Amino acid sequence: MVKFIHRNMAFVVAMVMTALAIAGYNAISLLVRHHHAALHDIHRAVSVLVLFGVFYVVVRYVQALPEDAD
Repeated sequence: MVKFIHRNMAFVVAMVMTALAIAGYNAISLLVRHHHAALHDIHRAVSVLVLFGVFYVVVRYVQALPEDAD
């Protein structure tokens, strides 16, 4: 069984990620349906994650630049 899972790890990970995505979508849909103000908080959380991602990419780019050796 372990060898089967190891050989087909991509399928296992895809199934788990699909199940988590569906559960997350359903949870957010229920939350927004019953608590309309939560939609604004979700938008803020997503925008914070996007901003963090942009800053992370910029910092990694700056770190990857070669240093000037005079």
